[in-house]
Amino acid sequence: MSMPVTVKELWLYPVKSLAGIRVNSLSFDVSGPIDDRRWMLVDQRGHFVSQRSHRAMALFRLNLNNNEVQVKAPSGSTLSLPKPDAQQVYQPVAVTVWKDELIAYEVDAAASTWFSQEMRTPVRLVWLGNQSERRISDWAAFDTERVGFADGYPLLVCNQASIDRLNHGEQLPLEQRRFRPNIVAQGLPANRELALGEWQLAGGVLAMLKTCERCNIPAIDPETAEYQKDTAARIKTECRYQGRTVFGVNAVARGLDLLKQGDSGPWIPGSTA
Repeated sequence: MSMPVTVKELWLYPVKSLAGIRVNSLSFDVSGPIDDRRWMLVDQRGHFVSQRSHRAMALFRLNLNNNEVQVKAPSGSTLSLPKPDAQQVYQPVAVTVWKDELIAYEVDAAASTWFSQEMRTPVRLVWLGNQSERRISDWAAFDTERVGFADGYPLLVCNQASIDRLNHGEQLPLEQRRFRPNIVAQGLPANRELALGEWQLAGGVLAMLKTCERCNIPAIDPETAEYQKDTAARIKTECRYQGRTVFGVNAVARGLDLLKQGDSGPWIPGSTA
C-alpha cells in the first residue's frame, strides 16, 4: 500500500566526509545530486580520507555564499572551494574509493596545501571531473547510472519517524546530520523505508536500492569530533535489521531534474520488509 510522503530536509555534501549544507532543492545528473561529493581528500597513495580515520574532519563547516562553497576549519581559517573550468586541463590523480579506482583532478594545489595544514597531515583535494566512470555496484542499478565520490550510491534517504523512534526517551537525542542523509522523508512509519520500493514524485522517482549499513561515523559527535562509545552501542542495538546495523536507504534518482523541500508523492514499499 502506498503512503503519501513529503521531503522534509535536503542536504548537499560538497566534500566527501566534511559537514553538509542544508539546501532548499537538489538538481540531478547521472552521478546523483549536482555538486554532492564531487570533491574528496586523498592521502599520498590516492586513497580517500574520511572521518573513519580522521575524526577532526567533522569539525570543518561548509556554507554557500553567492554560489561559492566556503569551508571553515576548526582554527577559523577559511577556504573557498575552487571553481573548475571545463576548458582547463588539470593535474590527473589516480584515486581509490573503497575498491573502485578512477582518475580525479587536482584543480588547485594551494587548496590541497590549505587542507594539509589544517588537518596536519598531507592530503590532496581532488575533483571528480565532468564525467564519472564509476558505476554503481548493484544489479538493480541501470548501466547508465553513476556515482561520484559517495561510498557506493548517489543518494541516502532517511526517515524522520525512524530517528524519532531511535531518540524516544533519550535525554541526548541524535540529529539526522549524524547519518548524513541527502533527503529526509516525513510521512512514513518508523523503519518502513527499509522495505525499499520507490518514491514517486513529480517528474520521476527515487528508487530505493539497498538498506544502508552503518559504520562508526554516526557515533562521532559533529560538535566535538569525539567518538562516543555509548552512542555506537545504542545505534548497534536499536538499528538492527536482518542481522546488520542499518539506518536509511541508498537510492538513485530516475527522471528527476529537480527536487525541492516540501515536494511530496506516494512511497510504494517493496517486498523486503
